[in-house]
Amino acid sequence: MTSGKINNNTEKNTTQITGLDKWLIGFVTGNLERIAFFALVFIAILIRIMLMPETELSPDYNSYYLPWVNAYREYGFFGGLSKDIGDYYVPYNVMYAICSLLPCEPYIPIALFSLAAELVSAYFIKKILFLILVENGTDEKTAARRAAFAAALTLFLPFVVLNGALWKQCDAIYVVFLVISVYCLLKENYRIAFVFLAIAFGFKLQAIFFVPLFLVIYFIKKKYSILEFFWIPVMYLILGLPCVLCKRGLKATYLAYLSQTKEVSTEGYGMVSFYPNFYNFGLDSFDSILTSPAVLFAVVVLGILAVYALSHVAFFNKKENTLYFGIFMAWTCCMFLPGMHERYDYAIVLLMTALCLSVCRDKLWIACIMNINSFLVYITVLFRQEVFPITVLSALQIAVYAFSAFDLVKRMGGECE
Repeated sequence: MTSGKINNNTEKNTTQITGLDKWLIGFVTGNLERIAFFALVFIAILIRIMLMPETELSPDYNSYYLPWVNAYREYGFFGGLSKDIGDYYVPYNVMYAICSLLPCEPYIPIALFSLAAELVSAYFIKKILFLILVENGTDEKTAARRAAFAAALTLFLPFVVLNGALWKQCDAIYVVFLVISVYCLLKENYRIAFVFLAIAFGFKLQAIFFVPLFLVIYFIKKKYSILEFFWIPVMYLILGLPCVLCKRGLKATYLAYLSQTKEVSTEGYGMVSFYPNFYNFGLDSFDSILTSPAVLFAVVVLGILAVYALSHVAFFNKKENTLYFGIFMAWTCCMFLPGMHERYDYAIVLLMTALCLSVCRDKLWIACIMNINSFLVYITVLFRQEVFPITVLSALQIAVYAFSAFDLVKRMGGECE
């Protein structure tokens, strides 16, 4: 009797599976990776939408970005571009002018600009990782899957989420052009790589951190002219034309970056502004003495790295090594240059994390520490909560940087034996 009941129940349960259920199960199991990928992207966008309305935590929105947009609303699009509004270069001013035309709160388009840039960056990060994985011998299907998920996961990095959605900063916008530039460099589309590098520089001065990589590759590959570097000043001049045509003036337009380099003294910053590097150990307030020597010392360190690279040309036969070296050179700029802000390593941590997630998985702990340090600094700035003193974070950052330096030297020697 008991057996009969069990069989009847089994039959009843079987009949509950309809054609719709079979289709749904088949669809999900057959497209599981695609569904998971798009779910990640959707959730990443949803998180940003939830954070966008918060404007009080940002130390800059109500003090700078909102008044700038309101100024453009007062003077008009072209009238505003003729005025000395804000302290960014022209492309960002055009962005704020566009925001002023939209019938909504300025934080919405500002955050959406960053969101769009983050999504495009993730797309090109996927393409970069695919190139590297295929070159390293991974079959194309596996490489595409690993690259896609690593790129999608970068959308969840705390500093990426908080920078655009909560802080209302715009670092993602110059970084997207930088990422495209690196992709084109690895593809050996050098002219396009320089154009996008120049556009990134036109948006933000910190794009110059990746110029040392292009210089080293120039001497190693010998595949493009030194004249390609003139794309940087040429594009800088072109990007400044909207303000020039609106009669803002050549000096006021094209000397914007000069005023930014003086920010250490004019805005009360010292040798460092929340970036965990060498200058947090009692040296922060000595910028009047140390700024120029620090710049020269950074040039020396970069020069030593470049000379060492030029004596290990074979190391750069692999795209993975080229990217790793470029990231480290840019990181060196953040560690040794004065006046570094907590956001200046955006592209560095983004690319290092992506590389470690999909390719250099044995170095994933390095990317984790970099992200944790960045997140803790963002907590200090945005939420006004100091979890650890900046000296502790700096010591940890220096230790990880030193390990990466030794690892890079070891890898160079190993590749060239």
